[in-house]
Amino acid sequence: MSSCSLRTLIETRIPSAFATYIPPKLRTILTGISEIDSMSGGVPVSGLTEICGMGKTSVLVSLLAHASHEHYCALVDATDTLDTVAAEAAGTDFSRLLWVRCGKTKQKLRPLEQAFKVADMLLQSSGFGLIAVDLGGLAEKLIRNVPISTWFRFSRVVENQPTALVFVEQHPYATSCADLVLRLTSAPAVFSGQILTNFNFKAETIRTREKKTVQPVRDFSIKAQWA
Repeated sequence: MSSCSLRTLIETRIPSAFATYIPPKLRTILTGISEIDSMSGGVPVSGLTEICGMGKTSVLVSLLAHASHEHYCALVDATDTLDTVAAEAAGTDFSRLLWVRCGKTKQKLRPLEQAFKVADMLLQSSGFGLIAVDLGGLAEKLIRNVPISTWFRFSRVVENQPTALVFVEQHPYATSCADLVLRLTSAPAVFSGQILTNFNFKAETIRTREKKTVQPVRDFSIKAQWA
């Protein structure tokens, strides 16, 4: 039997046997910082992202401001440190943001446990386009002791949800369970005379959904609120 005849026979029985596979387009939510978005494409929907290092809070505020105009968002604030003035100045739509301030209830759970429990509940609700969990104010040793199975479970749950799950930390901990790991470092600030006008940072992706290696470092700046 010739190859053409064989192909015809197979296509007759299995029409899609030789169809070209086109992978689904990956959905993301932009951070609103063009240098980071051009490098990473934004935080992946149905994926776990880690944002860590100096400048993480500025990126979080920009992300909340940008995302809250298109999605219902939730912020699980483990240490109750959100600067609402900065968030409002950045353009956050608080009518579309659920702010969970851990430690403000009578529950006996520690802030880290409460943050994880709330994040899990919010994921199961399927009502948010973005869930951010800010662990940046917690002691490093506490988060380092979180078993890898916890991060793995979060990554498996979110992959079936139309939600971007973002953890904000001092250092990356989920690593192999994350679809995007964004590491930030600080650069010299910019002064105009004696007035601080800009905060400068460097950003690099040390892991992406395609499991690529470290990407080129990008510089970006955040305008000071009082400038």
